[in-house]
Amino acid sequence: MAPDPRWLEILKASGWQTAAIAIACGLFLLIARAGWLPSLEPWMTTVAVVGLLLCGCLAISSFLSALFKFVPVQIWIVHWAELRRQKHSVVDYIPHMTPKERQIIAYLLAKNQKMFTCDSDGGYANTLISRGILVRALISGQVFAASDMPVAVPNHIWDVLVAHKDQFPYKPERGERGVETHPWRVPWMLR
Repeated sequence: MAPDPRWLEILKASGWQTAAIAIACGLFLLIARAGWLPSLEPWMTTVAVVGLLLCGCLAISSFLSALFKFVPVQIWIVHWAELRRQKHSVVDYIPHMTPKERQIIAYLLAKNQKMFTCDSDGGYANTLISRGILVRALISGQVFAASDMPVAVPNHIWDVLVAHKDQFPYKPERGERGVETHPWRVPWMLR
């Protein structure tokens, strides 16, 4: 004779219901062990232990599911892992930076400047934008001139660049009139 498959309906029970069943099974086993009940048959003990484990695991998974909806720990973990990956990517890329990329980073570090404006194509900073070392600092619907797109160094990347500041020697580049130029700007004559 096959067992009745309706016992699987317990899988649809709420966390509180399965917790109540698990507690009841646990109390049943404790009371029997304390001697308040006559000695149990082995099958009774087995059923109570299986009920305790099954309903206890269902209750724990239900409570954890509700907790993760309220406090999205998994999103925080993924965010932390992505930031860590980006930091390692920047550290690994530093030895491969071009002189122009190093000059841009050196300028920003020397001036303690995390944000600037550049041409909409990024100018000489376009490779740094492609690597994620610089990001477009725009809000939705923001309007900007084609020659003044805001760009920023994200905070977690800035920390990495500051830690490796010794690899970015700063040598100011002067223009025709002796004024220091922005290293990310492409002169109009070269466009």
